[in-house]
Amino acid sequence: MKFSIIVAAYNVADYLEECVESLANQNFPNAEYEVLIVDDGSTDGRTGMLCDQLTSEFEVVRTIHQENGGLSSARNTGIKYSKGDYLLFVDGDDFWNNHEFLNELSSNIKKYSSDVVIFSYDKYYGDEELFEVNFSNVAEAGELGNNISDLVSKGLFTAPAWNKCVKRKFFDNGLDFPVGLLSEDCLYCSDILKIVNSYSVLNERCYMYRQNRKGSITNIVKEKNIHDILESIDIGLQDIQNYDDARQLALRIYFAISYISILPYVNQYISNQKIKQLLYKHKYLLKYSKDLSNKEFKLTGMMSQIVGLKASTKMFAYLLKFYKRYRG
Repeated sequence: MKFSIIVAAYNVADYLEECVESLANQNFPNAEYEVLIVDDGSTDGRTGMLCDQLTSEFEVVRTIHQENGGLSSARNTGIKYSKGDYLLFVDGDDFWNNHEFLNELSSNIKKYSSDVVIFSYDKYYGDEELFEVNFSNVAEAGELGNNISDLVSKGLFTAPAWNKCVKRKFFDNGLDFPVGLLSEDCLYCSDILKIVNSYSVLNERCYMYRQNRKGSITNIVKEKNIHDILESIDIGLQDIQNYDDARQLALRIYFAISYISILPYVNQYISNQKIKQLLYKHKYLLKYSKDLSNKEFKLTGMMSQIVGLKASTKMFAYLLKFYKRYRG
């Protein structure tokens, strides 16, 4: 079997049918892929039953029910029971809009045999409002040699787990998701960056990343999200000396992106001493903002260097409120 698509589902009954149907209706041989839904102890009285309904409806769909353990636990369960040579992840409230995607992905793998395929996606605000994120600014395939930091600085290895197709051998060798941490993709994708040696890019629109769903991270940035991203940075950098200079630089740039991304949200939680301690411990990452191609992140990081963390986080918090109020 070529592909396992793992869908973590928790109280997403309003979206799960659209999600799973988009995966199960791929124009690709049923024997060559599976959709593995992990119902993570849903409590809405609907999601669990819908998982079973979809399993009976589609040949390629299987369901595992487990007690609630969080997104990482659900994904790790999916990894454990998956059969594919390559693994992909889809969140239960997102969906694919390209029925040929697995064919295109399979062709990319046949051509490049890369360790990880990274594909473009759309931020989905509704059928009439999409924002495409693609990777046309980098070579479509290559080895992760001395150019690895350039690839990271151009945004190729950012945190989403769901826009990456990864060879099974890395999961067999211990790659998984950190249980107990929110914003788990930060650490997971840094682990990918540490262990893979080749990549390819598939700039085909497929993944619809749903925005503004009530209760999702796109609406709410909680204190634990901030803490866990900083904790992930701290954990991810602990073994950095084990890697060559090029990969060390790439990892610092990678974590600089994660660090800068939380700065607008930090001020309201700065009384949390662990957050404050980790924030100042890793403020040196701001110096890598000059290497980023993303202009907003570059400007945010460089401004924080100039005016200092205390002043900049207060300013960013105010600007974020202003933006939300007048966005429309």
